[in-house]
Amino acid sequence: MSTNLIAAIIAFGIMIFAHELGHFLVAKRVGITVHAFAVGFGPKLVGVTRGETMYAINLVPFGGYVKLAGEDLEDGGGPHTFRAKSVWQRMAVLAAGPLMNLLLALILLAGLALVLGVPSGVTNRIGQLLTDCVDNGHKVPCPAQQAGLRGGDAIVAINGRPMASGEEVIETIHRNPHTRLRLVVERDGRRFEVEVTSILEARQNIGLIGYRPEAIRQHLGPIRALLWGISTIAQTTGALLTALAALITHPRQAMDSLMGPVGAVTFLGETARGGGEMFLYTAAAMSVLIGIFNLLPIPALDGGRLFFLAVEAVRRRPVDPRREGYIHMIGFALLILLLITLSVRDVARVCTWCSKLLNF
Repeated sequence: MSTNLIAAIIAFGIMIFAHELGHFLVAKRVGITVHAFAVGFGPKLVGVTRGETMYAINLVPFGGYVKLAGEDLEDGGGPHTFRAKSVWQRMAVLAAGPLMNLLLALILLAGLALVLGVPSGVTNRIGQLLTDCVDNGHKVPCPAQQAGLRGGDAIVAINGRPMASGEEVIETIHRNPHTRLRLVVERDGRRFEVEVTSILEARQNIGLIGYRPEAIRQHLGPIRALLWGISTIAQTTGALLTALAALITHPRQAMDSLMGPVGAVTFLGETARGGGEMFLYTAAAMSVLIGIFNLLPIPALDGGRLFFLAVEAVRRRPVDPRREGYIHMIGFALLILLLITLSVRDVARVCTWCSKLLNF
């Protein structure tokens, strides 16, 4: 297992831990007995009991749970059970998990803005060369590296046309997939010419030569960093809601772009190749997606349970617990079926990629 994949699994585990910690802390705060706090599903790898709570790390890292007294109908009553608490206390317990994911994302984003600054544009200089590129679905060497380009090189002209900015360099390359490009490069005060043939990035239908441009950074103070983090979270949330709307209006096309847990962790591991900054930005985005998705009014998710509590608050009496339980059970079964389907497809994609690598 690669170091990048291990880092991705750990990062995903931290997101799950933060989510369950939110539920745990608020449940404790309002006086609910917590029977178990677990990261992962399946067989227990490590576990310890402290007081009334069993803490565990389980084999399958894609999920977790906090078991509260009084959640199941079979549990006895009492003042320290989930169902004994007010509607607003129960809503706080359920909302705390997703909100912790959003808080984790905000900490990551604001921290990056404070330490590294916020990218506000790109220069015409090469910041980082990529070693592996994908040309129309096939793994190939990256053209920039093959041409002998180096980090710090400035691309000052393409096909005889001077480049006024880094954005113009990127736009020119993007507009010309599978095209021979004549680059004028400046290195250590001298200029020379190289030729590269761009590849096609099929998903976006753009040309690439395999490098990341040097970023122009704007350093922010603590307040502005927090505001930038909140704005970025809002933009990510908007993108997720747009994608969910597409899932309703164009289900077949949207399903093709969905990833399951295996695909998400694999994608997060791949971003680590671009360096720690890109890895942390991607982790923050995934934490936002986990938080917002869990707030959606889907049975078995936190949002679905919040919906029933909202109905209880309006009616001033709870929904029949058994009827609610059946709805959550059906929702959970459908959700697991979807995750299994996506995971099988994720594994099939990885295996297809592996077989191409090995020429099977």
